[in-house]
Amino acid sequence: MVLRFLFVVIVLAAVGAGMLGMRQQQLTHMHATTVIHSQMRDHRKEIKDYQIRIESLKEPARLHEAIRRLNLQLEPIGEEPAARDDAIARGTP
Repeated sequence: MVLRFLFVVIVLAAVGAGMLGMRQQQLTHMHATTVIHSQMRDHRKEIKDYQIRIESLKEPARLHEAIRRLNLQLEPIGEEPAARDDAIARGTP
């Protein structure tokens, strides 16, 4: 009878220790996730700040003048907005 009781106590202690270990791992992962989310939020804020700075510095007339003055041969990256709107109106993307 005493051996059974001792066995049950040892098994319960082992299960409790295992559960505590799992809980510690969960807390560690939650902390790491929180740190990563905080870094992501900071990076998003930094990117937004850069976007705002770029937008405030963007002046199409000055840009076109600089391209003309330097005689750069640039290829367009995308369609002009008017051409894209016309294509959408015709039903071709």
